[in-house]
Amino acid sequence: MDIILTFTDRQAFREWLCKYGTESNGIWLLFGKKGKLVTISAGDALEEALCHGWIDGEIQSLDDNTYKKYFARRMPKSKWSAKNKELAQTLMEKGLMTRPGLEAIERARKDGSWDNAKRILIDDEQIQMFKEIIRPYKPAYTNLLAMSHSVQRTYTGFFLDAKSDKTRQARLEKIIDRLNRNLKPM
Repeated sequence: MDIILTFTDRQAFREWLCKYGTESNGIWLLFGKKGKLVTISAGDALEEALCHGWIDGEIQSLDDNTYKKYFARRMPKSKWSAKNKELAQTLMEKGLMTRPGLEAIERARKDGSWDNAKRILIDDEQIQMFKEIIRPYKPAYTNLLAMSHSVQRTYTGFFLDAKSDKTRQARLEKIIDRLNRNLKPM
């Protein structure tokens, strides 16, 4: 069973990352849904993760009051989103980045993953084509239709961004599995 950690504020998560961030491969953090449980906010958790060379990932709803989100050390050559690059820049300017966080940025600049982050533009025609691919898979198709346009665009982009047929097929299987469970993209 996965261990889920709970932090009531940003400082507590920062202290944990300072102590265990270079040893742990990853953790689940528990978050309270609006007004249900007092925990660190997902935004503050992401900022602290970036400060320590970590990144956020999969999110799973647990019940009406809580959800969990996975955080782990950033893998070498992993792409940096424009949002996370902007956050990291702001955190550097504020002097909040730690040595592991600065090293993750330096590594990304050296291996090109800092500059190679790409954002493919997905249009409505591509989303429609993706829906047709998913159509035979129930309840994945039904769940996809009920999701927001931005979520549909994210799933479509993830599928279309694959470089090979083998990768595209693996991504399709992952997408179908997540949609069958009515989960949003990671």
